[in-house]
Amino acid sequence: MVIQKTSLVNIVIEKIKNYILENKLKPNDKFLTEKELTEQLKVSRTVVREALISLQAVGILKIKPGGGIYIADTKLGTINSILKHHYETHGVKIRELIEIRKIIELGALRLIIEKQVPLDIQQLREINESYLQAITTNGDTKKFDRIFHQSLIKATDNDTFYDFSEIIHQYFALVRIDLTENQESLIKSYKQHNEIVDAIKDNDLLHAQKTMNDHFEPIFTFIKKMEEES
Repeated sequence: MVIQKTSLVNIVIEKIKNYILENKLKPNDKFLTEKELTEQLKVSRTVVREALISLQAVGILKIKPGGGIYIADTKLGTINSILKHHYETHGVKIRELIEIRKIIELGALRLIIEKQVPLDIQQLREINESYLQAITTNGDTKKFDRIFHQSLIKATDNDTFYDFSEIIHQYFALVRIDLTENQESLIKSYKQHNEIVDAIKDNDLLHAQKTMNDHFEPIFTFIKKMEEES
């Protein structure tokens, strides 16, 4: 069942890409609504949402809470090219990059809770359940983990913060970290996601940030091992 769902999401993603090309949509053009996509593609709202979130994560679409869906502005492409050149020329200290990502994630939690941003808790739950299904079926766990964290940052309702985080993510994507986690550690990660959502729902910033800190520990442990072996 999970494999079929994932395949359906991928099919919807390709259909959306083709629609954008065929209609020659440009950056900042308004796109179809979730309802329109659901009716046209004859799929569930959950499938459409996952496809939209994935397309937003790779910079094709931009979802504005309560404001519709738009074709993403491609201005970040130049910045990403500069970062790629910098990485190829100078490399990057992996620990420092992870530290920046951690700061961004903790900052996102603070913004969401302090600004009392209306959060789609159900959407986060659905993404995390897809993450659990991927864990139990040896699916693409990194994809759903990425979508979960990307959704948290998007929920800050701060476009500049989001764009900055995406630049860091693109830079991070240039670095290959072969962190292989067993099912037990992945289940722990899934539970931490739920804890973070619960803490946000309860406006408990301290607990949300503590859980996020714990969430990052495995990768810092992995990096420390890499440093000791080098």
